[in-house]
Amino acid sequence: MRLALTRLNLARRYLWGALIAALIPLLIVAFLYDRYSVDLLDNLVRNRIDSQLESIAAKTENFIAVQAGRLESIVDLPDTTALFKKGVPAQITDQLLDLLLLEMESGDIYAVEFMDIDGNVLQTIPPTRQRERPYDYTTLPFVQHGKAEIIGPEPPRGGRPGWFLIRMPVTLNQETVGFVSLRMRLSSLTEQVAGLLKPDLYEPRVVVFDRINLTAVGTAAGPGTAIARSRQIMPGWRIDLVEDGDLFSEPRTEVRYQLLLIAAISAIGVTVLFIRMSQRVTRYLLPLSEGARAISNGDFTNPVPEDGPGELGALAQAFNRMRVQLERMISSRVDMERRAALGNIAAGIAHEVRNPLTTVAATLYGLKQGERDCERREMYDIVSEEITRVDQTIAEFLKYAKPNEAVVEIVQLRDIFKSTKTLLSAAAHEKGGEISLIGDSSIELLIDPAHLRQILLNLTLNAIQAIEPSGHVSLRAHRAGKVVEISVTDDGPGMDEELAGKALRPFFTTRPGGTGLGLPITNQLVEANGGTMSIETSCGHGTVITLRFPTDFDRSNQ
Repeated sequence: MRLALTRLNLARRYLWGALIAALIPLLIVAFLYDRYSVDLLDNLVRNRIDSQLESIAAKTENFIAVQAGRLESIVDLPDTTALFKKGVPAQITDQLLDLLLLEMESGDIYAVEFMDIDGNVLQTIPPTRQRERPYDYTTLPFVQHGKAEIIGPEPPRGGRPGWFLIRMPVTLNQETVGFVSLRMRLSSLTEQVAGLLKPDLYEPRVVVFDRINLTAVGTAAGPGTAIARSRQIMPGWRIDLVEDGDLFSEPRTEVRYQLLLIAAISAIGVTVLFIRMSQRVTRYLLPLSEGARAISNGDFTNPVPEDGPGELGALAQAFNRMRVQLERMISSRVDMERRAALGNIAAGIAHEVRNPLTTVAATLYGLKQGERDCERREMYDIVSEEITRVDQTIAEFLKYAKPNEAVVEIVQLRDIFKSTKTLLSAAAHEKGGEISLIGDSSIELLIDPAHLRQILLNLTLNAIQAIEPSGHVSLRAHRAGKVVEISVTDDGPGMDEELAGKALRPFFTTRPGGTGLGLPITNQLVEANGGTMSIETSCGHGTVITLRFPTDFDRSNQ
């Protein structure tokens, strides 16, 4: 046992080697992290920030595009153009007023302003927000964005909210006759970037021409250190992320602790996993080691468990197949050597015993012919009968030692059954019993017909000898898949387990005058034709001998 465990430590060595191979890369990563964490974290954070900036920039562009679309729909209305016709009083129709009030429900628009070509406000919706030109627009940033003009922004001042204008010209006969403007809440634009706010890390700024900085709530802000910038959302407009505290120290420390914790948990988990795997592999390999030792000692009776997982189970199955095949091969080798020895003995007996017996028998016959004394003639008859019995025993022994090879052909089983019944009906009748044939009459076998006749004659004769008066012997044949089963059944006294185990041993017999070679010879003939023979019996319940022969041949190809 100790030697087996020592050898099985090889599995543990491989597992520990795999454990080390798994942990070394993790340790290397932890070491490289401390060395290159700044660049790594910078890249990771900046990539994330750039992605967020791109998303918010697209969102802000979409906000401007939506407002510009609203404005364009207003400009394209005939009622809007009619406001700027010369000689016609500027009057907003009810339909146009309803549309403007509907557009303003969003809350992003302070007012809609209609201006003449000089920038003077003609009409304001709602009228309560009417005012004169509040500023000289030439002092505010001005950009062209598609069909619209963006003027501003104007940050909150004097308690008034911040705003910016989206303006589009109104043309009549291909001539600009005025403008329509949406005075927008500045905070509606800047709040688009609020999702970028990370307190104590960075905050977003809307930057216009590098001189106006607006916070996410639309208020003016001073310049700051930009850590990232978006593309331009409009000419001169962009979004900056301004540093607000140490951006990297806290995440870097947190990631370091997380990595070290993961490394420790992984090391513990992998260690426990490999220890359990080592114990499990050892548990499955130990029976294989013990089974191999048993085979080396000549013990083939102990199979190893085949419940191992994956390749271990397949290895156990292969080991058991090897054990069975090795046992068969050794048994076959021993049987071959035994038969060879028996053949030599048989040859010696035939030469050294049978020939003298023939001479003795001839001499007795001559003596008997010249003898007048009745008692002596009777004695000569007894000696002659014994010589005949010895000769028959030697003949049986020769059949067992040197059986004829099978010469197979297709045989109709019903014909063999009928001939067997015909030959042995007299013997059964003399015993007071009967023979019956049962089963499929169309069965064919690829077998040596002489062997099959001898097999059935031996088994049926044994069955007849075993039955009581009024007993019954049956021969039955049927198909069982690719096998034909032939059974010879008698209702005699049967045998106990010990006698049944010895029934196939050569020279074992319980019948006076028997040679003990009938069943062994029969078993040899069955095996010579590729079949198997089994005996089922118990005291008081008769005996069933079952023969199984393969039928996987195609008659059309014979």
